[in-house]
Amino acid sequence: MDMSVPASPTPRRRLPSADRRQQILGGSERLFTTQGFEAVSMGDIAAHLNISRPTVYAYFTSTADILGELLDLRLTEFEERLAPLLRDLNAQPRPFATILSQLIEERPLLTLLQSGSGPAFTERRLAVFHDLETRLQHHVAPPGGRGRTPYLLTCLTLLLQATATHAITANLGPAQVAALADTLDRFVQAGLQGTAPGPT
Repeated sequence: MDMSVPASPTPRRRLPSADRRQQILGGSERLFTTQGFEAVSMGDIAAHLNISRPTVYAYFTSTADILGELLDLRLTEFEERLAPLLRDLNAQPRPFATILSQLIEERPLLTLLQSGSGPAFTERRLAVFHDLETRLQHHVAPPGGRGRTPYLLTCLTLLLQATATHAITANLGPAQVAALADTLDRFVQAGLQGTAPGPT
């Protein structure tokens, strides 16, 4: 007869604060993108991570608070990858195709931006692309340094977002993505040439 004492359960390891925050962000992003932002509660996040609700609330006040930080993080990562492309944009033969190709690579950001549909989510999504537009406007000038129409970069940003989203949701292959990027680049370049001032 085995009289050995049963092993004690392994105590749960207490995560450092920064690691716990990252754990909550990562788990929340998975839930947002698989279940939809509006369907996820703070309790759902706690259950998914096997932690208590007070633990989640110790780091974030609401799911909107978590979403905001996730979007800020993803956009900052995108900016870091985009910045070198923007600095040399006018020297590239296919500048806007290059931006589109990079945007298509940002699957986590785009997936997160498609995870909700409510008014608050829509407002936050628009803020992200307004931020992107501002960054493009800061770095990008039309060829030759000519002036631009006020709405050009707004149209470009929306077009980039819509085209990249289509490429991901339609699960386009590399050749199809390349063709799409080339078409976009020709379209935008033609528009830039069309907004250049004529001879005086």
